[in-house]
Parts: sequence; C-alpha cells; structure tokens
Amino acid sequence: MPFILLAKIHHPRSDTDNLSSFQEAVETATQTFYDAVCEQKSIKHFLFGISVEKIYENMKIHGDFVVLKPEKYYRDVISQTAPPGLQVTPNQFEDIYTCLRDVLKKQRFLKKQIPKVASYIIENIEETRALIADAEPNILRSHEVNNESICAMFNKSRAEARIDQYNDVYVPSGFDYPFWTRVNKVTKEITFGAQAFPISSSVNSSEIQNISEQANAKLGNFFMEVDNRTRHGPILFSLHAIKYQDVVPKRMLLRAAREFSSAFETAVSMDKYNYLKSALN
Repeated sequence: MPFILLAKIHHPRSDTDNLSSFQEAVETATQTFYDAVCEQKSIKHFLFGISVEKIYENMKIHGDFVVLKPEKYYRDVISQTAPPGLQVTPNQFEDIYTCLRDVLKKQRFLKKQIPKVASYIIENIEETRALIADAEPNILRSHEVNNESICAMFNKSRAEARIDQYNDVYVPSGFDYPFWTRVNKVTKEITFGAQAFPISSSVNSSEIQNISEQANAKLGNFFMEVDNRTRHGPILFSLHAIKYQDVVPKRMLLRAAREFSSAFETAVSMDKYNYLKSALN
C-alpha cells in the first residue's frame, strides 16, 4: 500500500522496513493527538463524531492525495482545509496545531519533519470530518474514475476543462497555470502535467535548467525538469502522479491540482529573461 508523501517526509531513499516503522510512528502520534484533543474542552469538538479508526482508514485510502507544500508554508500555522462551515476559529485551530506539534516533538520526530507530518495528519482529519458532513458523497468510486469524470469535476469547480485530442483532460483556465490530467485505470494513477516552451529553439538548455534548479530549491514540493528532446528546444515541465485505491476524494484532488498548478506558475515566474512562454501562448 503506497504512502508516497510519508516516504518523501521520512527520507527519499528510505527502505521499506524503515518506512513501515515511520508509518507506525505517525499512527501512534495520531492516536496520542486524538486523545489529547478529546481531553480539552475548548477544542474537543474538532473531533466530534469521528473515531481514530476512521482517521486511520482514510489515511490509508486517500493519504497520498495530500501533497507537500512549498517550504515557506510550514513556517507558520498551517491553513484549515475543511469546508468553511466546518472550520473552527483561528485561535482554536492554532491550539489544535500546537497540540499536534507538541505531540510530535515529544515522540521525537525530527524538527524538519514535524510541520510536514502535522500537515499530513491535520489534512486527513479535516477530510474525514468533511466526508461525514457531506450531504452527498464528494468522492469518485474507483470504477467511476476516468478522464470524463475528472473533466466534469474540474468544470464543476468553475474551471474550464476539456478532453483534448490526446484524450487527456486539459485545464487552460481557472487555475494559476494551464495543466493536463491523465487517468491510468490499469495502474490506478492520476497524473498532473504542465510545461512551458522556449520562445525559440535557439534558447540554451542551460538557461532552462537554471530555472528548474532555482524552482526546485525554492519550492521543494513538485519536481521541475527539462526536456531537450523536442523540436521546440528545451522545455520546462513537471509531472506529479497520485495513486488511488477504492475512492478518489474530489476536494483533495482539486486541492492537489491547485497546488501543482501554483507551483508550476512559481517556477515559470523565475524566468527573469523571458526565455519561456506559457502553454497557452
């Protein structure tokens, strides 16, 4: 069962045994945090109606829909991801977040891991809360996941999306930067892709490589690469695949798409000398 985000938080080259221990540590921290919140009158309503077993279940089903954020995101109190009607007050959320960080610190997670693990746990809990409160299921069952249903989901979110000539879902507007989405029903993967083209084929590959390196150093969440094998010249691109199992949580998929699109826009904005043009141009 893949835990791609936890693997990235733990160490990019972690072996299976070490990663398994790390997953167990995250679950133990979640239980300790759950108990600590339930003991505090001012914030225990945050977990009203949900069990720690349900949180574990949802982590395993759709934990990989939580994506890493830019490093600057973790320097302050993270954002609430629950729908507005379910959000607690800012002061209560800060108390909840502080409680979780204290638990992780006591359980000896590394300093650099704590904000990322905290974000992972909180986002899974917030989605668990939201799914319980939904009047209609805000998910796609595995047999419903295809390019057409993903395209309809994007259009319903007030973005513009269409199936292109390659049978991918192309989203030219409604997000920070145009991107494509592809569903592979065999491997059960949903992949985001974005690219920016050089203004001419004579642009030096080293210039685009420099942009990708700057972006990777700043962002730290999505990997920017350069493709030199095209007739257009060196292309800046990024791909991000998400594994799904029984269900795809629509809210989390949309959030991942926004973060991917935003990251690529940030990468392109580092092109100080205008070597690149948008996929729309």
